Amino acid sequence: MIEHKSETNNAGQDWARERLRNFLDDHHSLPIYRFALIAGVSRITIANFLDGKEVMTVTLMKIAKAMNISIDKLKQPISEQEYIELRQEAEL
Repeated sequence: MIEHKSETNNAGQDWARERLRNFLDDHHSLPIYRFALIAGVSRITIANFLDGKEVMTVTLMKIAKAMNISIDKLKQPISEQEYIELRQEAEL
């Protein structure tokens, strides 16, 4: 049986992928393998996700928890205000 994937789910995972990339870029001392350990998933899962593979909702929940945000926020694009706040934090 072929499972139907909705466009909104794919878009949510794309935004989650970008948020995770930004998070890892902003936390230079936190390599992928350490983030994976904190999130409770394998580093291969994180690497595959960053390379564009789809993951289960449970994995997204673990990623969101490790980033200290909700899964809903993880799946949304970064707002302009949030982007400004991230840039200000990076400058400090």
